[in-house]
Amino acid sequence: MDFGFILTSTSGRIPRSQWWAGLAILIVIALILGVLVTYLLGGAMTVVGRIAMLILNIVLLYPAYALSAKRFQDRNKPGSLALIGIGLSLLQSLLTVFGLMGNPFNQNALDYIFGILLLIVGIWYLIELGILRGTVGSNTYGEDPLAGRA
Repeated sequence: MDFGFILTSTSGRIPRSQWWAGLAILIVIALILGVLVTYLLGGAMTVVGRIAMLILNIVLLYPAYALSAKRFQDRNKPGSLALIGIGLSLLQSLLTVFGLMGNPFNQNALDYIFGILLLIVGIWYLIELGILRGTVGSNTYGEDPLAGRA
């Protein structure tokens, strides 16, 4: 499994197993760095912590896009659909930095709106990218990554 390709390239297709592996890597990285930011900088409770969380979000943005774009392409759909979840997440981070979102102990209406939207998109991604099989055989985006496997 070529994680360099999985997390940096937007061309081609990947099967569900590689998407799950890449997602696990991104989640572990995000959790470790998120805990460090929270412990060292106060996380969402301080301005510096919110800015650090935004930077962390931006750093993980492209690998998350590359990973999900290839899975959408395996389903013969445009990889740009991956920008929906990423855009919502980035917008939420920006609003947090500017103080328009609440904090974990005092949430406001925007927190709930983004929570619901991200939940809906997350369930869609889970089904579309993590459960449903890709297009059998070649499609617009390349050869079937499972071709030739028993």
